[in-house]
Amino acid sequence: MQLPRIQFLRRFPLANNQHRASTSWSKPCVFLVRCLYAVLILISLFFVHPSSVNAEEAEDNPYLAQLISQAVQLQLADEREWHLLLHYRPNLFVGGYTSEADDPQFFLSPFGRTDPHTELEGTIRSLFSTEPVGSSKQPAQCSFIARYHWLKERLAIDETKLPVIPCERFDLWINELNAESVTLIFASAFLNNPASMFGHTFLRVDQKGQTDQTRLLAYTINYAAEVPPDEGALYPIKGILGGFKGYFSTPPYYLKV
Repeated sequence: MQLPRIQFLRRFPLANNQHRASTSWSKPCVFLVRCLYAVLILISLFFVHPSSVNAEEAEDNPYLAQLISQAVQLQLADEREWHLLLHYRPNLFVGGYTSEADDPQFFLSPFGRTDPHTELEGTIRSLFSTEPVGSSKQPAQCSFIARYHWLKERLAIDETKLPVIPCERFDLWINELNAESVTLIFASAFLNNPASMFGHTFLRVDQKGQTDQTRLLAYTINYAAEVPPDEGALYPIKGILGGFKGYFSTPPYYLKV
């Protein structure tokens, strides 16, 4: 990382009295400039790119270094699929990206929420680890399985060079869903329930072999705010301005209708 550079103005020759006046201030000025430069160096070291911190790790694992280099060459961090997986949205006016997800456990890099490149590198590194990560407390291969499969396809990852990690919880969940298709559902407004006053949109996962008689047992994919029971008058204000935390859930369809 290139350190910040301070450009000094050229010193022009002065008359004797002017020179004496300027030299009386020269030592304090130089001292202050040096202090400022030292502070800038410390700040730049604090925000140094994570890849340099983990350089030894990459050297110990040539295949990890190869995957990171390949991802950089392919510019995977700039691809739309990666931005969709991390819910990145471009920042207005200031440039760059910020993820709509604000849970720190969703990211595998300290700077992942605003830096698609460091998050991509952090994800690749995590694939070589068996340490539990994320809110589900599983290895990255299972906790962020969509990222793993996308990277495995784009980088042609050799799975034999990664730790063997069975994702049993995911296999049980995907088999239970038994999905064949997805239907977009709009529940009409229900004035007696403030949460449904303007209707509600969610997805229904239609299972294989599903009939009209078994449709109510299908699962749904729902995103809604978690509202405390005693919000009172603050409920509509926070609801309109986004003052509640939102969560994904997969309740049965009959609970939604």
